[in-house]
Amino acid sequence: MNIQSLGEIINQFQELIVGSGFKRDINDFASSLNNNQNNIVALREIATKIHSYLEEINDSDLAENLTRLFPKTPKPFTEGNHYQSMAELLLDNEIPQDQFFQKLQQIINQLKKQLQQNESKVEEIKNFIQPYINQSNEIQKSEDKTIVSVIFKEEQTISNLKTFTKTIATWNRILPVYHQILKSSSPSDIEIIEIQNGSVDFLFNFDFDIALNLTELFNKGFEYFLAYLSYKKISKPISQTFFGNKELEEKQQDIENRMLDNIETAIAQKITEQYETAKENDDMLPTNASKMIIEVAKLVSSHIINGNDLKLLSTPLANEEESDEESDESKTDLKNEIKEVSSKVRKALKQLPKEEIRKLIERYGDLPEEDENKK
Repeated sequence: MNIQSLGEIINQFQELIVGSGFKRDINDFASSLNNNQNNIVALREIATKIHSYLEEINDSDLAENLTRLFPKTPKPFTEGNHYQSMAELLLDNEIPQDQFFQKLQQIINQLKKQLQQNESKVEEIKNFIQPYINQSNEIQKSEDKTIVSVIFKEEQTISNLKTFTKTIATWNRILPVYHQILKSSSPSDIEIIEIQNGSVDFLFNFDFDIALNLTELFNKGFEYFLAYLSYKKISKPISQTFFGNKELEEKQQDIENRMLDNIETAIAQKITEQYETAKENDDMLPTNASKMIIEVAKLVSSHIINGNDLKLLSTPLANEEESDEESDESKTDLKNEIKEVSSKVRKALKQLPKEEIRKLIERYGDLPEEDENKK
């Protein structure tokens, strides 16, 4: 696995387990639980708080990442089924208080032990790879490039060689187009750093400024798609009150279609904004980039609607003489923002019926076709 990918998983573990306060609270609960043994209200509050932590972890891809980080030992704590066990405990309104306490104590003690084992291994890996991460960042500073992981999760893409080959070819064609929209310098060939297993992750190494713009673009695209998915969720119970009123059903379907169509439109508008900003500092850019913008917008929207992902794996700091703390913080914020919104999209997609997802992909998931005249 690529060094940057390992570092990304380690950072995710530290954010969700240590930075969130989860590990601290588990340790506190393990120490103080006996004092609340006869207080069912306090016990349920503790269980609810732990369930909330576990829900956030369950909605992320930490479980999948820990399996990749720990191929043999220790066992990832996410394999302990703690989230489901805690949910079942909270839903059982007839369980006697002493049994509630015993089950809660068992879950907390298991979590404490497994978190300690996992954190110890994470620290061991972190200490081992840190020199290589520092070295890689130094190289990237000199090359002005960064690493982006383009992640394919949609089943048809990763299981069908013809579809997969076409998808990669489209990315190879469109990324240089996106570069040409924002920079007049000739784009270098896209360098594949690594192909990772599980879902199919392609690690590309290309221009840092373009990578930041692309990440910002995907961040907005995920936000637009999340708005559509959120509307679908809240509109479902409302539609059940229509009682067969065709006019209301058609109007609601029209709103859903327009919101879905707007994803690609809004992404194209964002690319246009980026293009106009870039033109102010680079008069060598093409005078009319409308067709190029449409191609990029189609690729981004297709990738998102197919349930795929994108991550900015590295944000090398500026050289010391060019250090800009505010700029570095904004890059880190952008990395965190796209992780958060893409996680919310995955959670919302899980709640859609498979038939709805299939229709969604069939209607809006197509890749942009190459202009025959350009071949």
